[in-house]
Amino acid sequence: MSLSTVPKSASTELKIGTKKHYLKSIFYAVPNIIVFLMLAGTIYVGHHTGWKLPKFSELTGNSIAAISDWCTDHLVPESQCIECKSDLLPKDKEFGFCKEHGVAECVTHHPELAQVNGEPKLPKYDTVQAVQAITRTENSNRDTLHTKRVQFTTAESVLKSGIEVDLVGEGTVTETITTNGELIFDPNRVALLSSKIPGTVAAVLKNIGDRVSTGDLLALVDASQVGSLKSELLKNIVQIRLQKDNVERLSPLTLTGAISKRELLEAETALQEAEVALLSTRQFLSNLGFEVPEITDADTPKELAEKLQYLGIPQSIVTTLPPQARSGNLIPIFAPFDGVVLTSDVVLGTVVDASRSLFTVCDPSKIWIMLNVRQEDARYVREGQQVQFLSDNGDQKVDGVISWISPAIDLRTRTLKVRAEVENPDRQLRDKTFGTGKIVLREEPNAVLVPQEAVQSTAESQYVFVRDKNYFDDNAPKMFHVRQVRLGAKNGRNVEILAGVLPDEVVVTKGSNVLLAHLLRSNLGAGCCAEH
Repeated sequence: MSLSTVPKSASTELKIGTKKHYLKSIFYAVPNIIVFLMLAGTIYVGHHTGWKLPKFSELTGNSIAAISDWCTDHLVPESQCIECKSDLLPKDKEFGFCKEHGVAECVTHHPELAQVNGEPKLPKYDTVQAVQAITRTENSNRDTLHTKRVQFTTAESVLKSGIEVDLVGEGTVTETITTNGELIFDPNRVALLSSKIPGTVAAVLKNIGDRVSTGDLLALVDASQVGSLKSELLKNIVQIRLQKDNVERLSPLTLTGAISKRELLEAETALQEAEVALLSTRQFLSNLGFEVPEITDADTPKELAEKLQYLGIPQSIVTTLPPQARSGNLIPIFAPFDGVVLTSDVVLGTVVDASRSLFTVCDPSKIWIMLNVRQEDARYVREGQQVQFLSDNGDQKVDGVISWISPAIDLRTRTLKVRAEVENPDRQLRDKTFGTGKIVLREEPNAVLVPQEAVQSTAESQYVFVRDKNYFDDNAPKMFHVRQVRLGAKNGRNVEILAGVLPDEVVVTKGSNVLLAHLLRSNLGAGCCAEH
């Protein structure tokens, strides 16, 4: 059928359907065309701008141009950034690394760097000597963080950041070496007492805890050998008298020829032998602790026997002894010095000898502090240094002075033995007390101190942040200087600064870690605004 034969109404419907199809195709193609145009625009702009994003102010106009005035590295307005625009606030003159103090830009040697209004106050002690007193953590002379400054937009922004500051002050610090130690009695004032010969305990006069004085009688031991020696002594005395009379009788007879000189010589020899025997017996008794009295020719044998019966035992003690204990065989045991009976292992009737200790007597008025110093700390120890000792339970505390240092390192513990002697008049210090000893290397009443939280560290150096002296001036940058510091002793919540700050400077305490993090962040970047 030809078109001419198609009805007019059907032809009109065909044209309308075809037009709708074209419109629908165009409608679905529009998103693809838009995406293509955006990609083309991006390529064009990137090619002509070196693929750099334009600033927000360039896209939105001058109404928010302030947003573009921002240093992304130092987080302050770019127009105020003293790190990027050094002409706004030139840095102080650089003096380099101080080898004596171990810090860069040493404020001690160059007080003009101090951030104080008025005359800077220098430390009142030799900080170089203090630095050298002990091995300390060192700063790197290649580190450059101290050349940076940390800046805030306003004083209010400092407060909102949680930053707190404190004044560099002065106070007392004590630098010590910490060691393990022990309190012991002076070994020269401790005695283990026993009977020098075998016997049986006849009397006990002192017990554990009793205080004694030099020469006090502690116990009596019945030893048959003592009685034998006393008898031998009497025999020797009688024999000497006999031989002396014999010599005196024979001497005139020799002159008249009534007897031969040989007989006189034999009599003199017998006298000498008797004298030797007497000296030997006296010496034996002295070795047992007896003090044999002087013997005169006027003493009768009976009188001599009475003198020797209770030899060395005070008469006041003899009268208190029971009858069965009153014999001539008694050997006394005396206290060798003033002190106290520490132990007593003796009862009546106990069989004893020289191998068995009966009493331990000690003089607790003097105590030794024995310290075990680590081998690496041994080089710092000197005689005359102060020692502070605190027992493990904290109830015994004492100070002393080093009087002896061992010339050798202990092979087993690899420590150095050090001794300090102290008085113990009230006897409160106890033998065999373990604790901690501190050897005082130096004590400084005018140390430069800052709170410990003010100090921050990196792998290379230690720092504090010092507030600029013009901080409160109008239009002055709100900034903090970065200072390398050398640490000394600690004192509670404070730490000594041997170099790096001066008294009356102001340092950041709380929030100093935030400043360090910001400093390290900016140091990792280009160190300059994006525009530069």
